[in-house]
Amino acid sequence: MIVADTKRRQAVSTINAAAKASEGIRQPLGGWIALFQSALGLSSTQLAEDVSVSRNSLHKSLENEKAGTISLNQLSKIADAMGGRVVYAIVPKQGDVEDIVMQQARKKAKRIIMRTRSHMALEEQSEGLRTQDEMIEELATQMARELKRGFWS
Repeated sequence: MIVADTKRRQAVSTINAAAKASEGIRQPLGGWIALFQSALGLSSTQLAEDVSVSRNSLHKSLENEKAGTISLNQLSKIADAMGGRVVYAIVPKQGDVEDIVMQQARKKAKRIIMRTRSHMALEEQSEGLRTQDEMIEELATQMARELKRGFWS
């Protein structure tokens, strides 16, 4: 359990650091290959030669990158030929990993609370209960805390 907790903490730390490092970085309109190529002042002919492909093949790779269909291997090969490297990561859209864990816990808690309240209403036992939102938040917080300790999956 200790090893798994350590691995999880390291994963969270790495992802949160990558998210912070990637803030403000967006895909350039023409794609990264074209931007890097332009920054280096390389012609398409020279880049195609450096990558050992035809100009048509290079053009297709540029189009594939813009369309989001280029393979990581092809992108890495082109980046390497230009003296660059591809940096690939999956990071949270907003916030950090803990925010996602809490969102997931809230979703699960909401399903549980709604099901429970429905059963209680059928049995006319819902009198005097806290609000649904309070119950969801309490259960979600407990679930997120347990996940951090490695008990909930």
